[in-house]
Amino acid sequence: MMNPQRVSYCLLHLVVAAICCATSNADVVFSNDFETDTAGFAPGGSITALNTFSLPTDGGGLASANQSKWLGRLGLGVPKSGSIDEIVTLNLTGLAAGQTYLVAFDLLIGGSWDGSALGFGADSWRFAVDGVRKVNTTFTNGNAGQEYGAYSPQRYSDTTFNSLTGPDFGKFTGADAFFTTGGGNYAQHYGIYRFGRGAGNPMLSFVATDSDVLLEFARFGNTTDDAGEYWALDNVLISTAVPEPTSGVLLVSAVTCALASRRRSRMIRT
Repeated sequence: MMNPQRVSYCLLHLVVAAICCATSNADVVFSNDFETDTAGFAPGGSITALNTFSLPTDGGGLASANQSKWLGRLGLGVPKSGSIDEIVTLNLTGLAAGQTYLVAFDLLIGGSWDGSALGFGADSWRFAVDGVRKVNTTFTNGNAGQEYGAYSPQRYSDTTFNSLTGPDFGKFTGADAFFTTGGGNYAQHYGIYRFGRGAGNPMLSFVATDSDVLLEFARFGNTTDDAGEYWALDNVLISTAVPEPTSGVLLVSAVTCALASRRRSRMIRT
């Protein structure tokens, strides 16, 4: 029979181990909420300069009282082209090869995005790490027969965010906030999608293969749509993945307790 003091010690050891694991924090490698500047980011493709712009953080419309500085409005006033993408890059340095990193950001899709519609679309967007696409999808801010005449499903949902050939979804599927006039004032329409944070949202990660990694945020130029469509980024955060050794630590603690108990039992018998 295990000594009561030993049982108490083991339970305390397990609790302490669990607390230590639960309170371990990830290391932030990079962050920018664009309240001050656009540091770390560079324009590419048809984007020639970067600016910040005040945009809503909720579904209250462009004039909402809840505003934040976003990196954007990217692509606004930029002619869409079949050969040139709208690109923003972030070059991370000093990473540890083999380390897993988590990526979080907020994405605002503004204007008359047409999802996978033919003719005016497809309005596609991607996020890639060293060329490997983690997000690869289409967005729409209007439904066929309601705001838009063309059939305009999006491919995005919180579980289908890396395929251009998935099922059809209606406007704002998976959006954390959105606004629409329900009519033809397309400039007022927007959806906000949060990656890597919040319940149910896509979690993005990558394993660094070198100390330098290039992150790419881009709208595809494979459309002949109007220049009033734009997108914006906010709250970009790159961090090390929090290890999940809880079960392992508890197992080690349990084994330690068991071995200690066996040793104590042998001492009592002798």
